[in-house]
Amino acid sequence: MRNFLAAALLLLGACAPAPQDDFVTLSYEAADVLLQGARRELPADATIIYGVFTPVGEPSTSSPFGRMFVELVASRLVQHGVGVVEVRLRDAIAVREGGPYALSDDARDVARRVQARAALSGSYAVTSEYALVTARLIDVATGIVLSSWDKRIPVYYADYALFETGTGWTRADRGSSAFR
Repeated sequence: MRNFLAAALLLLGACAPAPQDDFVTLSYEAADVLLQGARRELPADATIIYGVFTPVGEPSTSSPFGRMFVELVASRLVQHGVGVVEVRLRDAIAVREGGPYALSDDARDVARRVQARAALSGSYAVTSEYALVTARLIDVATGIVLSSWDKRIPVYYADYALFETGTGWTRADRGSSAFR
């Protein structure tokens, strides 16, 4: 009887649908929404540059989440046939205080060299219960946001380490009170 119960539980778990808030599903959703929203503005053969997603108000830092999430969005764009080029430059795609979205001079040079029409940019903020994530496709010539995607993503205890930006202690080590 015990073995039957264990087998039944394993079978039920295997048949359960994937969670709707896993990072892969959400990053693919972000890419689909961004691409659909920018289709009128971007030609079919447009190239998009991208850099890491950063914590709100900290454009020169990132975390494993910021690096992973943008890679997944870019992967989905490639699956749709879009040319993407990663910009591995510090402060490559940033927001000027009180001003428009801007590319750094180095990133602008890369965009010119690869003839990119848009830049994928994103930011996030994390609390004890969720992360607020925003992603944008930005026209590299004008700085105008072509499309955007925003989501409130539940964050579980095991996910906290993905949001760490520094070395040493982690917020997960201090418990959920570090996020309040």
